[in-house]
Amino acid sequence: MIQKIKTILYTLMFVFIVTFIGTIYYTYNNSVAQEQEKFDTEVAETLEEITDWEKPDFERANNQTFINSVGQCVNYIYNTTTDVIPVNFEVLLAQAALESGWGNSRFALEGKNLFGIRTYDLREPHMLPSNNPKKWGVRVYMHECDSVQHYIDILNNGSAFKEYRVLKHEQDVNDPFKLLLTLDAYASDKDYFPKIKRIIKKLREDYEIPQIK
Repeated sequence: MIQKIKTILYTLMFVFIVTFIGTIYYTYNNSVAQEQEKFDTEVAETLEEITDWEKPDFERANNQTFINSVGQCVNYIYNTTTDVIPVNFEVLLAQAALESGWGNSRFALEGKNLFGIRTYDLREPHMLPSNNPKKWGVRVYMHECDSVQHYIDILNNGSAFKEYRVLKHEQDVNDPFKLLLTLDAYASDKDYFPKIKRIIKKLREDYEIPQIK
């Protein structure tokens, strides 16, 4: 009799343990499946958002269309590039306007270079300025947005712009006139930054600045 009771108890314990383990296993697998489904949905939505973005047609019929096109490039880059760190848009826009003559310089029209970015590797696609000793060239890009992205990369990774990154990202300073003080390595022209400041003021007074998001 006692042996039968023990057998029944052992059987009940076994059934309970198996049921308990089975419940945990089912719950865990169901949870993992739900998490995987959620992750897959988020990835699909992200990819759908990215594929919705295309490089904009770059227009420069007048200063405002140039401004709008640069803004579209920045939004395109921020929404399709992973781990990109935003830069100050007013500084970017003013430098693009000055360096490219509002998109109408030879290097902007033929080389799609809005920032006068140089290359010292003459095996890369480039254009030579007049009176250039062929030690460097002005980079050539496939699209104007490519030069915008290269400019952003230079500010975020270039060794000459560490002070800019400290001020912008570590100290959270976004005042374009303060940030300009850290970009002295960008140009050797002593009047470069007064020109940039005047363009920023002109942008604020005379034009509609696109929203960057």
